[in-house]
Formats: sequence, structure tokens, C-alpha cells
Amino acid sequence: MAKDNRPLFVSIFKAMMIYCVLVWIWALALIYAWPWQKGGEWLPEFPIVAVCAPETSCAIPYGKIGEARHNGLLMSLTPLTDTGEIVLDYGTLNWQLGNGVIESRYAAWNFQTTVRYRLQDDLPVLLEYQNIAGRTFLYALGGALFSLIGIYLRKLRK
Repeated sequence: MAKDNRPLFVSIFKAMMIYCVLVWIWALALIYAWPWQKGGEWLPEFPIVAVCAPETSCAIPYGKIGEARHNGLLMSLTPLTDTGEIVLDYGTLNWQLGNGVIESRYAAWNFQTTVRYRLQDDLPVLLEYQNIAGRTFLYALGGALFSLIGIYLRKLRK
């Protein structure tokens, strides 16, 4: 007669589901706790929310602001709305304007870069930034594994 492996499967499945939830919790915790860097240099390819002709919101890479002004494409770097979103080729650009500071988040499936800047003489001045890359997810995987081992070791002690 064949041995019934359902209890083993159920315990493995339960452990995997707990692991998935722990990865999600660790990832959220790491994203919210990730440090902000003060000042620094702009990435030339980071998209800045702008107003392009004819009165529409657009995204212009920081390194091409001068070229866009010279070509007459750029009307202003002050966003038309306080909040918004633009879908770009490799991600989305979200922005929020408050107290003269623009918080702009450029995100794709494998990274998220958030910058806080203000406009001075119609040029963006970087205040602080936060760069969350794929390694954050790797840290979440390790943290979740460590937590899962702790949970099961605690169960064995009882």
C-alpha cells in the first residue's frame, strides 16, 4: 500500500506560504526604512516633470533640460498639477508638489528612485534622494528566511 504524503505536502506548502508573506513584510519594511541621501549629483538620465509645448505635462531627462529649452520644447519646470503620473518607456514617473518641494518618483519593476528637489531660477536643485534597487528584494528574501527559521525553531522548543 502506498504511503500517504499529504501531511508532508501540507506542512511544506504552509511553510512556503508563510515565507511568501514574510518576504512581502520584509520588503515593505526595508523600502520604508531605506535611508535618504542628502544632496549629491543629479543622474543625467533621471526624468524631471516639466511643461512641454503645447501646455502638457512631460518628462525631460535632467541632462537634456538645456537642449529642450534651446529647441523650444520646454516651457517650464513647474508642474501643471500638484500630483500626477506619466508613463515612460521603462517605468512611471509620479510627482507630488508641496511647500515648494517637488517629490518625484521614477519606478520600474526592478528599481525605484525618489528625489526631492526645489526650483531655483527655473532650475531643479537636488535636496535629497532615495535609491531602492533589486538588492533590497534580496535582503528581504534573506530576512524572511531568517524569520521563518526562527519561527520553526521556536515551534520545536515547545
